[in-house]
Amino acid sequence: MKIITDINDEHFDIDIHVDTATEEGFLATVNGRQVHMRIIEHKPTSLTLSIDGHVGFYEFRKDKGRLVEVIHANRSFRSDMKNPQQDSLEKLLEAMGAGMGGGSAETNVVAPMPGKVLGVSCKPGEKVELGQIVLVLEAMKMENEIGSVCEGTVRKVNIKAGDTVAVGDVLIEVDPQ
Repeated sequence: MKIITDINDEHFDIDIHVDTATEEGFLATVNGRQVHMRIIEHKPTSLTLSIDGHVGFYEFRKDKGRLVEVIHANRSFRSDMKNPQQDSLEKLLEAMGAGMGGGSAETNVVAPMPGKVLGVSCKPGEKVELGQIVLVLEAMKMENEIGSVCEGTVRKVNIKAGDTVAVGDVLIEVDPQ
């Protein structure tokens, strides 16, 4: 996936793909320099990432559904992202809790990575809180707890334990409160 972004007025061309050599994490080429990235934890408005072995916590702020700020190590970075495959990028960012917004994608729980569903902890009609763990997804030999991206009522559960999912698949539909 290719991303073009300006962060604090500095331009970055980024190409991200799954690290097939280790099957753990992602390889990103940033302005010609390759880095290894691994998602350690993701929540609706933050990520904990390992980048070349250095672990960092990143918070995200949106304005009118667009990612406009990333906060890391008590520093704020303005962000402006563009992508020819905008739909794919928005689905991935929404799933990782850093989405650019847009309609119902903000209320649905989508797969942040390909994997196997180990368990589902909600059912239709049940109320969920923002960040509440609603399923466990096994990916890259790790169990990942996936949380609700909004407070609301579960409308539909599209998966069950044992199902295999792809990035961006809508796993659970939530009607926001």
